[in-house]
Amino acid sequence: MDGTNKISDDAHLVRRLHKNDIFAFNELYQKYSAKAYNFISKHLDTEEDVKDLLQELFITIWKKRKDINEELSFNSYLFTITLNLIRKHFRKKIKDRNIIKKWIETPELYSSDPAYIAEFNDLENISIKIINELPPKRKQVFELSRKEGLSNDEIAVKLNINKKTVENHLNLALKYFRKKYKSSSFILSLFFIFYL
Repeated sequence: MDGTNKISDDAHLVRRLHKNDIFAFNELYQKYSAKAYNFISKHLDTEEDVKDLLQELFITIWKKRKDINEELSFNSYLFTITLNLIRKHFRKKIKDRNIIKKWIETPELYSSDPAYIAEFNDLENISIKIINELPPKRKQVFELSRKEGLSNDEIAVKLNINKKTVENHLNLALKYFRKKYKSSSFILSLFFIFYL
């Protein structure tokens, strides 16, 4: 199938999408989801984040279905939205980290409750304890990623391991963190976000 036929097929699906045709939406999902998944996974670290963003991508497409121009490339449209969502994801991460860092450094700005401030003061020790519970290699990968800010590729080269191994270590480390933080206080949960 040449590019012209592909665009023509997409245009037909978009026209059906304009009419709220869920089957057309499903066809577009089947056609593009794997490609979008692979693209997103090159930018985000965790499987959970990739799946969440992929879901958000197709929810956005459904919500904006009547605005899609059938005369333009759906492929280009889809990846423009994908890039925007990736940028939004990182802007939110940076914003969250900055806010929570400020909360951790100056809790007295947000509460005069001594118990609240004391809990903040204990946060780093608790988090270090949880990190120290990770297996040695997983701990090393996690700290290189979260504390030193190295990319998965850089960690793989530094430790002479496969990039997939790095990703597996990070996914398992984050699952362990979530399990530990699940029963913890709201404040401790905020600190967890900071480490992400």
